[in-house]
Amino acid sequence: MQTKSFAGTIALLGIVLISIGLTACSASSQVLRSREFDNSSPAKSGNSKSLPTIATAPTLDLDLSVDAAYAAIPHRRTAMNFAASNMPDQDKRFLEVAFHVIDQAIRLRVTAYQKFSRGELRDSQSISDMDGLVDYLQNTEAPDSLSSYQAHLLQALSDQRAFFEEWENQGQQFQYGSPQTLGTHPKVQSASTALREAYGILMEKYPAEGNSNKDAFFDYHCALDFL
Repeated sequence: MQTKSFAGTIALLGIVLISIGLTACSASSQVLRSREFDNSSPAKSGNSKSLPTIATAPTLDLDLSVDAAYAAIPHRRTAMNFAASNMPDQDKRFLEVAFHVIDQAIRLRVTAYQKFSRGELRDSQSISDMDGLVDYLQNTEAPDSLSSYQAHLLQALSDQRAFFEEWENQGQQFQYGSPQTLGTHPKVQSASTALREAYGILMEKYPAEGNSNKDAFFDYHCALDFL
């Protein structure tokens, strides 16, 4: 099955981003290959990593639900059906947690963008919540086969955090807060690249997944992507 591109699928769906002024995510139609990222983050990491478990994964205290966040972009949401997946159990456990973190990050990104666009620029809670998601994922043990995927996802979350922190620090002088200029910010671009490559890793690693789960791979990463 040919890998879907972010741009191709969004064009097929006829999505028009009007709710919060975010531009549509796009990617090459080819499966993107991994490249090395600086896996540093603003959050502190512990000396040992915890096994992934959805019971300990953070759920943020935000007014916006997961479904409402996807609708605000707007973007289709396809939930991963792990019961129908044939991937190894350890991969399922890690990706269940990773996809939960992505959903929380989408809620947070949409909430933060809405607040910052309204001029609520001293929103330290949003930055703190971003730190919490990065810290949790960084301290979650990934299977060796998914370590590169984890690094790419961490890169994307850290870069999006850096974007909002810069916006918070510069206030009204920030030049990248509008839909017209957002996509030119280096951290937005690097986060987008990391998310597209993370998606490519999953598509390459799990070619036998059903169409619905492949759609889920796409939707999680595309919805988190600013571009």
